[in-house]
Amino acid sequence: MKNIGILLPKSSTHPEIGYDFFFGLKGYYSSKDQRPDFQTANIGFGIDEDLLFSEAERLFLDKNVDVLLVFAEHPKVDKIFPLASLFKKPMLVVNPGAKYPVQWEAPDFVTFLSLHEMLSAKVAAKSAVTQMGIKNGINATNFYDGGYGIGDSFYQGKESSGGQIKYNFVGKHLPSEFDARPLMEYLDSSLEPHLIFSIFTGSVLELYLQAMQTCSNSHVLVCSQIMVHEMIKKNLHDKSLLPRLFACSSFDPSTSNDSSLALKKYLHDLAKREISIFSYLGWDAGLVIDELLDKQGLDWTSEKAQLQSNLLNGSRGDLVFHALTGHFLPQLYIIDWSNEGIETKSIEVSEVVVEWEELISNRAQPPQVGWFNTYLCS
Repeated sequence: MKNIGILLPKSSTHPEIGYDFFFGLKGYYSSKDQRPDFQTANIGFGIDEDLLFSEAERLFLDKNVDVLLVFAEHPKVDKIFPLASLFKKPMLVVNPGAKYPVQWEAPDFVTFLSLHEMLSAKVAAKSAVTQMGIKNGINATNFYDGGYGIGDSFYQGKESSGGQIKYNFVGKHLPSEFDARPLMEYLDSSLEPHLIFSIFTGSVLELYLQAMQTCSNSHVLVCSQIMVHEMIKKNLHDKSLLPRLFACSSFDPSTSNDSSLALKKYLHDLAKREISIFSYLGWDAGLVIDELLDKQGLDWTSEKAQLQSNLLNGSRGDLVFHALTGHFLPQLYIIDWSNEGIETKSIEVSEVVVEWEELISNRAQPPQVGWFNTYLCS
């Protein structure tokens, strides 16, 4: 029987994240009619390196787990990476993918599975400028959501396709202090259409969307991945009032493959929970764990070569292993949301690999910022 260790985060703004992820993982194993032993531990907001290390060490030593699944973000999670080599057991790090690693080359036995927020933002910006021919851009975010790598990735995509930023808006994160008037005054003063690169989550997202209802429909909101999925989940999408929305995501909201249908059925019938993008991430984590454990016993060089040769099919689409960075890269999807509804277009994993390697080459020395918790865990 599999013995899986899991380090789960807490979140004050999005308290359901860890649970959604865990039940997605359980849904995967339910579909296989398997009942692994799950050894769980709480790591708070993922900012205490000593807690991360002690809990990871305890699961390896006391619980003798076969694999360690860690929901945490760089740079804090990097402290526990040496444990994977010491115990020669796989470690799978999952997160939204909104932070740069400390270094791109992954340590032995350490792999990553994420929503790829940064990569999605880069592709969204690049595609928006190219497809719509709108060069004028605006950065719009707040002091919390803007503290991650998503904004930098928007910049990379915009720059590579010839776009230019004309205005920056960074609002307050607390709803009681949020004021979008400076942004609206700029939009009112400009007659040209703009791409508004938007990064908002939580309660302040609703206030931002309320403000956007009054702006011209010639503008386009190029949204972060999580922003779009929160809008869908919370039903915050009155398209008769909002401008056109454009995004890139590692998940197609209209997906209906066998895995996604099985996950929905498990959550509805057995877990009695609503589905979220983190549920899908949990399902795919189970798929990756099985792949890692299936190859246990090989030396890491041989295992990486085999992982790279296998194309996995998860609840969100195909996954391909990128050996240098240790990332399981997903299919991406362009989301174009207008009055006519949501249209999605698939980007195959071969193209995603190209975009990923371009992101790496543009940031050969990964920059770090002062926001240390896992994105959405505040």
